[in-house]
Amino acid sequence: MLWFKLEYHSGQAVYKQILNNLKRLIISGQLKAHDPLPSIREMARELNVNPNTAARAYRELEQQGLIYSRAGIGSFIAETKPGTLEEKARETVYPQLKQLISLSHSLNLSSESLTRLFNEIVQEIYGGDKP
Repeated sequence: MLWFKLEYHSGQAVYKQILNNLKRLIISGQLKAHDPLPSIREMARELNVNPNTAARAYRELEQQGLIYSRAGIGSFIAETKPGTLEEKARETVYPQLKQLISLSHSLNLSSESLTRLFNEIVQEIYGGDKP
């Protein structure tokens, strides 16, 4: 039923892994508005975690406006305004991209060289599509 696995030895908090995996599925469109999520207990059982851990991830997703809950019914993917998911995707990518650019800078890679490398990778991944 679940679409991801946890890395228990990654050093990242388990609730954060649940949060990030669900967020990725929502932002990418794999989970659509009003799709039901497993109950907190089901999620905890399937991932072999404490229900409080799953509840914390759900709470944060709800605070971010990505899911909503109905007492006694369950949790569902929230409907979002146009552009919201792209904005969330940018917020998700930004820190990782910034970290990579900082690493490149610390290795004295020129901005021109980094830009060429970036464009090569974008072309490799997106192909003929525009990013």
